[in-house]
Formats: sequence, structure tokens, C-alpha cells
Amino acid sequence: MRYPNLRYGSPDKLRYFAMGIPLRDLAYRLRRDERTVKGWLTGQTKIPWWVPEILRLQDMEHHDRLRQMGFHKRATRLGIVSAGVIALPARPAATEPAQDAPQAAVDPYEVRAATKAG
Repeated sequence: MRYPNLRYGSPDKLRYFAMGIPLRDLAYRLRRDERTVKGWLTGQTKIPWWVPEILRLQDMEHHDRLRQMGFHKRATRLGIVSAGVIALPARPAATEPAQDAPQAAVDPYEVRAATKAG
């Protein structure tokens, strides 16, 4: 079996990394003319090997920067939505304060307000 020509890049990889990027911005990022990039995307001309590789490296660098700044994906524990019903995770049971723990100071205003209302 002959190996594929390594001088040319994969059109599928180019389309994957170019998803959502306007043609003008993509041409600027690759330092090429818009007509050239459009030819690569439509399949009129062959793609140089470095084009998908540059886009892959830029994408990897972008995700690494987000991770370093603390914007990496975290597991959300807000709730599970299924069948139109929102199920929130159960809260842990409240623990009883220890018997030997000091009691909180009572606010005299709250005591007076409670006696007047009652």
C-alpha cells in the first residue's frame, strides 16, 4: 500500500478547524489571500500540509490559555433536566451543633420585637 502524499493537507481537517471562522478572519490567520483560502475550502486547489497543522496548533494553544486562566470546563452540579422536570441534587442533612459549643449571642432587638408581636 502506498502512503498518502504528505505534501498536502486533509480537506476534512481544514473544514473541521475552520468551522465558525469567517473567511476573512481565516485568511488573516493563515496570512493568505481570501481567494486562496476559498479555493482550499471548496476543493479547487490542494491544501498545503502546514495549513491544517497551523490551525490545529492555534486551537490547542487557545484551549491551553483558557485552561491556564481558569476557564476550563468544570462539571456542573446545578441540576438534571429530564422530561420537562428539573431535579436538583439533594442537600446534605444539616448537622446538629455540638452541645459544648458556645451559643450565639441573642440580639435584644429581636427579643423585644418577638415579645411585642406575641
